Amino acid sequence: MVFTVFMESLTAAASVGMGCGTCCGSGISTALYGYLTTHMKNLKQSFIGFFDFFLGKFIAVITLCCIASALGSNIIDDNGCILGIKAALIADIVMLLMGVWLLAGWIRERLGHKSCKSCHGCKDGHTKENGYKKSNHAALIGMGISYGASPCAPLILMTGYAASLPMGYAALSGAVFAIASTISPMLFMLLISGLLAGKMYKEIPHYLTWFRLGCYILLIAVFLISLLREVNVL
Repeated sequence: MVFTVFMESLTAAASVGMGCGTCCGSGISTALYGYLTTHMKNLKQSFIGFFDFFLGKFIAVITLCCIASALGSNIIDDNGCILGIKAALIADIVMLLMGVWLLAGWIRERLGHKSCKSCHGCKDGHTKENGYKKSNHAALIGMGISYGASPCAPLILMTGYAASLPMGYAALSGAVFAIASTISPMLFMLLISGLLAGKMYKEIPHYLTWFRLGCYILLIAVFLISLLREVNVL
């Protein structure tokens, strides 16, 4: 019986995941496209950046499925609460704070307060144009976790299956769902963000700073509006 449910969950994970897509949320789409385009210099860095985002999402989905399996009940209710906590509200706050943090970093750069600690390009030959800063890893993994933990109909379905499965089966089902919802969009996003980033750094380097500013302001605005909407619903 358990194995039958497990096979059903894998089928649902693959089919629903392929139809779900990595960035079905408009806010996360804005954040990820903007961040990859303005912080990555080429296709290779875009791939690393997207992998970081996927890793965060992967961790969040598997964690939720394992918790559902351990508790033996669906941990996400129809109101979008995880264990009674409004997960969408938390995700909006996290992404809003990330936007503020990125904007603050942009302002520090414009004021000439950027620290050499974040680059080390002149010390080890790993130049700013080819390097991939540690801050990029943290931001994108955090973005992926926020997205992966945001309740939606497919995720509610997956935790429902996970609640009736042993933890190992539940984790595997969550992994299949996370992978299936990433494969197709990943190829498109890597191509677009990598090509755009490379062209922008070559053709309009002087305007890239202001493009970054626009992305940060848009990121803050999108999640501030979403946060206010969630607060009004409470």
